[in-house]
Amino acid sequence: MLCFELVAVAMIVRLAREFVDHKAALVTGIAYLAGGYIFTQGFSFRTDPVATAALMMALYLFATKDLTIGRLLTVGVLVGLAGLVTIKSIFYAPCFLAFAIRRLMDSPAAWRAAALRIAAVPIVALLTFVVVLQLHRIGLDVRAAGVPSLEGWVSAFLGDGPGERTTYIFQQMELAPVITAGVLLSLLAVLRLPRRNAIAALGLLLPLLTLLFYRNTFPYFFVFLLAPVCVGIAPAIGLLLKLSGTWIALAVLAISPVSMLRDERYHVLERQEALVGEVHRLFPQPVGYLAYAGFIADYPRILPHLISGVGLQGYYDRKIPVIAQEIERGNVAFALSDSKSVRAGLHGRTMPNSLQPRDFTMLHENFVHYHGIIWIAGKTICPAQGEQSVTLYRTGPYSIDGGPIVIDGAAAANGSTRILQAGQHRVVHQSGNCIRLWALPKVPRVPQGYPDGALFTLF
Repeated sequence: MLCFELVAVAMIVRLAREFVDHKAALVTGIAYLAGGYIFTQGFSFRTDPVATAALMMALYLFATKDLTIGRLLTVGVLVGLAGLVTIKSIFYAPCFLAFAIRRLMDSPAAWRAAALRIAAVPIVALLTFVVVLQLHRIGLDVRAAGVPSLEGWVSAFLGDGPGERTTYIFQQMELAPVITAGVLLSLLAVLRLPRRNAIAALGLLLPLLTLLFYRNTFPYFFVFLLAPVCVGIAPAIGLLLKLSGTWIALAVLAISPVSMLRDERYHVLERQEALVGEVHRLFPQPVGYLAYAGFIADYPRILPHLISGVGLQGYYDRKIPVIAQEIERGNVAFALSDSKSVRAGLHGRTMPNSLQPRDFTMLHENFVHYHGIIWIAGKTICPAQGEQSVTLYRTGPYSIDGGPIVIDGAAAANGSTRILQAGQHRVVHQSGNCIRLWALPKVPRVPQGYPDGALFTLF
């Protein structure tokens, strides 16, 4: 991922040379690297660094090189692959269109030939997209992946209206003052350029309009969005360098990275590692689990695509309670309450347009809270008059925690363990507090010194 980011930065510097001198182009690349959330998300394990590198390389080849057959194919393939990585690659269309106009302006005598070569790029990109997509789909059960409806895709992509994540937008503006100032000064700087370059620079700024309607303007989105924008504000950065000097500009650029390094909550890593270690202690052998994030990477998640608005919407649209079915099959040994929907079910609540009704019921009835976000398969049994019927879905040892109980006519002391089969069992518990049946060989206890606190940093 770091290599992808470095490729994107190199392309930013090379493209900026179309508008400014070498020093200003280098500062433009540094402005991108130090640009607020780009500093923390630039090489995160997401689609954005990959697509950004591919699109910026394609844009550089398209904008600055002769459009030979080989380069046309390269540009088209890069754009097609970027589209496969993330559909929001379409946001770069104004950038390519602006440089296409500049090419046509540069070739008035041979504009038809230039237009044909330019038109070949989207054709190659579309062919690449379709061919590689079909190859990728071979052997995949697409329905099982929970692909949402068209309405679901539109809602996930655009949201319910503009500016859903305005907090991140304003924080990014604050954390990247040089980029913000460059955008504000860009119109003044662009007016000083030749018309062909002014059109190109304005086209590079147009992706900023996506902030008005795109839903997922989370911090990682700015890695993707601001790469062409930084090239577009290169003339403004050149103007700022003339007004302030290079060293003052570099000092200002350093403020945001230094402050973000200072404020980072590093102890979250310690807590995450403790969580992973505790799960492995409780379950030495791999078992199935439910979670929003793949915390326990070497254990199988029963629903690996429950990771975003798109995945959740797709799951809801299918109307198939996969979570409930997996619990009934005995395939879920524990759950991590690391998302609103899973947490709601475990606490006996529901959440609209997320999980299925049976999922919420099964989560609430078949898991016991251990510590933090860890919930373990089992039952909470409260005192009742007469005999109760309890349904267990996992065959194996169950430890009794909280008091004595009678199971299927046999007494079981507090702290003891019974081997129980999946199915219905007769339970008598008439006095005292509620007790817990843990689907574990012994009653779990939180280790001394286990760290408490947040497991996430909100990007």
